[in-house]
Amino acid sequence: MTEGTLGRRIALGGLVLVLLRLSLKLIGLVSIVILFRLLAPEDFGIVALAMLVVGFVEVFAEFGFDQSLLRTKDSTREDYDLVWSLNAIRGVVVGASLLAGAPLAAHFLQEPRLTPVIMCLALAPLLDGMQSVGIVDFAKQLKFQREFKLKVSQKLISFFITLAAALLMRDYWALVVGLLAGKVAGLILGYLMHPYRPRFTLTGWRRVVGFSMWILVNNIVLFAGNQTDKVVVQRAFDAQMVGIVRIAEEVSGIVMELVWPIERALYAGYVTVANEVEKFHRTLCNGVGLVAALGVPLALGLGMFAEPAVLMLLGEKGRAAIPFVVVYVFHGALRSCVCGVFPAFMVINRPEINTQITFANVIVRLAVLFLGFHHIGLMAVPWSLVAGSMVTVLMLWWRSSTLLNLSWLALPSVLWRCYAATGLMLLVGHAALQGPARDWPGPLQLLVLVPCCALVYVGSMLLLWWISRRPAGPEQVALTALRSWLASLRLAP
Repeated sequence: MTEGTLGRRIALGGLVLVLLRLSLKLIGLVSIVILFRLLAPEDFGIVALAMLVVGFVEVFAEFGFDQSLLRTKDSTREDYDLVWSLNAIRGVVVGASLLAGAPLAAHFLQEPRLTPVIMCLALAPLLDGMQSVGIVDFAKQLKFQREFKLKVSQKLISFFITLAAALLMRDYWALVVGLLAGKVAGLILGYLMHPYRPRFTLTGWRRVVGFSMWILVNNIVLFAGNQTDKVVVQRAFDAQMVGIVRIAEEVSGIVMELVWPIERALYAGYVTVANEVEKFHRTLCNGVGLVAALGVPLALGLGMFAEPAVLMLLGEKGRAAIPFVVVYVFHGALRSCVCGVFPAFMVINRPEINTQITFANVIVRLAVLFLGFHHIGLMAVPWSLVAGSMVTVLMLWWRSSTLLNLSWLALPSVLWRCYAATGLMLLVGHAALQGPARDWPGPLQLLVLVPCCALVYVGSMLLLWWISRRPAGPEQVALTALRSWLASLRLAP
């Protein structure tokens, strides 16, 4: 596979994954809107508490065994069987733990109705563990369109069954039925869409568990950091302010919702060229540049339009969230610059590097959070995330040079055009907001200025690329993918 073809497939794969994330979010939103009219808010609360317990137990068994298949091109039939077997064992252990711990969790949360709900939801990790690992090939072969069909079909089946159950039951059991139906649908569709059929084996388990153990530790550290953050904030401030911070985090997180899926496409692309050092370095730099070219302008652009965007989405009640959104977007911009590096350490079999960086990030976040409370109050929450992201950027830059043998200037050389174009976009946008568009209604500001700023950014990016004599980078990858897509449209009947 040539570099141009690989870059095009990564870009198109990333686009499909972004569309997949948006499609699942849209189906979920429609589901909530309809079900909220059929069920009581209390019903959603009971299932949410039950899923909180399920998630808490699952995080301590989140080994990510599938990653061991994704990171190698030449996985054998025995490798697939081993990963399936380990997933099945994990599902049984998690399910049994939930069954045994359901009464204790219900007593702790002072909600006796949780006991049967958690016991039923114990089937979810068991069904997940039995799923076909053959569908990992969709990512390995960069055939994300098939993953799109699988996930969207699963979500739609879950939605319609939940809706039918809600019409019949009119209580929280409809949500439980729908959730389990979605798991069953995913299990069946996985085996229908891929010919893999499992056989139980534990041969070679130490190798897979040794790799996956670092993924588990990384997930636990991240979970502990996030939960500590939430507990500290909830105990130190009133519920209204805590709600404002969480809303601001959700709004600003929209950017990362668009960026994170691309990381999976990059992971599969890196595996393809892992044994060719020069191609691996170029693919890595192009991947990092591609994610940054999307994430940085989206994040900082959201910060620039925070006031009209938040007021349009949340109304006047959301005004207090605007200062928090303005800070949160810096976290998104920083992470967008380097999230394409994380998969590279998985590919070279050094998952502990990601764990070390996550640990440093959490330590810095919590330190800034505790120290900042005394000086800037609740604004310490978003600034702690920004501080943690700065540490992540520096550590990834350092480790990419020492372990991946990248030049110190390799990443800055593909990122500077993105930041320069974003800076010009921000200058134009702020000038318009302070000038002719100052008194426009918020929706009109967004309707007119967002497309204008997008054109300024894209035009500036391409101009800087042309002035730089069109070096290999995200611009070339994006243009190649665009030409391929347009050609496919012309050839379509």
